Amino acid sequence: MEKKYIIGVDGGGTKTDYLIFTTAGECVDNLRVGSRSHEVLEGGFTEVEEKILEDIKYLLTKNSINISEVSAAAFGLAGIDTPAQLSKIKGILNKTGLNYVVSNDSLLGIKAGCPSGVGICSINGTGTVAAGINESGDILQVGGIGMATGDSAGGHYIASLAVRAVYDYYFRCGSRTILTEKIMKFFEIQDPIELLNAISDKFYSNREMDKTIVTYLFDAANESDAVAVDIVKELANQLAKSVSGCILGLDFKGSPEIVLAGSVWTKSKCPLLLSHFKECIYYYTGKKLEPFPLKVIPAAGAVLWALELAQTHPATKEQRTLIINNKVLKNL
Repeated sequence: MEKKYIIGVDGGGTKTDYLIFTTAGECVDNLRVGSRSHEVLEGGFTEVEEKILEDIKYLLTKNSINISEVSAAAFGLAGIDTPAQLSKIKGILNKTGLNYVVSNDSLLGIKAGCPSGVGICSINGTGTVAAGINESGDILQVGGIGMATGDSAGGHYIASLAVRAVYDYYFRCGSRTILTEKIMKFFEIQDPIELLNAISDKFYSNREMDKTIVTYLFDAANESDAVAVDIVKELANQLAKSVSGCILGLDFKGSPEIVLAGSVWTKSKCPLLLSHFKECIYYYTGKKLEPFPLKVIPAAGAVLWALELAQTHPATKEQRTLIINNKVLKNL
């Protein structure tokens, strides 16, 4: 039976997109379901297995596709951060009968953003992680499981630094900063004594505040506020350390492309964050690189990776254009 289909799966912390394409680059069907991460599902890996096997069976049956007609599949799944977790998810996917690759979802940014399929992705969104793939197909992830692995970025972490700057000013001998007025007004308080309650009752319980506070921080840095500038520079340094660890650890033959993903990278406006990030990468690696924001949805990376596995080489320029511009992907 001719192997004429590929499957791409982009599984995040809130939703999972399954996409069936032909090897010619045409979309057959897609399915959006909830998260399939063991970190989200109450039943852990047991429930992950149940749901992923059910999802794949449903999609194939719905489209009258036999498993033997699927040439390859690529899974980018949130929460696959350690070798033990990778081993468990492979044990599940082996039961599908598919020829597949699987990794943390951060790798999809590389496949979506780098035409060669080789490079590094720095994610700075809700959380943070860096991951890379070199010319030999070796993969390295730096960070992704918390502070112990250098996850010193991401929306809530950044917002916490801004709030702490205000708390430091009032109670910990901190320097004056224009963040004080902005954040106190945002919390709808005037008395510094009320700040502790605001942090406990408002900030910690409402992650929706993060975006606004991060914007305040970057605006303050853009206005050359010394406290904000110091915070942004250290954020850039920490992000650069993770990326530089990927560069040095993967021993790229040339200068790798660096794609930036996550809302803090792609939507926030703070030139200092990017410029100091590049300076720090040069300091750690000796390489002058030009990181660029991801402009293609990560799910496209899953389809492109599956196609790469199916044909044993990266998608051609024409294939990339056809897949990336597919209406289904654009509307996800």
